[in-house]
Amino acid sequence: MTVAMVAAGVIGVTGAASAASSPARDVPSASCPDVCIAIYDPVVCLMSDGSLRTFGNACEATVYACKHPGTVIGCFPAQR
Repeated sequence: MTVAMVAAGVIGVTGAASAASSPARDVPSASCPDVCIAIYDPVVCLMSDGSLRTFGNACEATVYACKHPGTVIGCFPAQR
């Protein structure tokens, strides 16, 4: 996978935003899911600061993106 694929959002993440969006802000957890299925299927996400972060599965990335809007640009499956 390339960074271009990450920027294109190979795996859609609810709450993901482009780098041009407003600064990150926390969202009340009541409006975001709290539980994900416990299946390890890692994804790597490009964060708005240019770093890469690994999540245990796409659901965990989605929850993080919901609770921290504008921080996740896009995700792709991690190679195992």
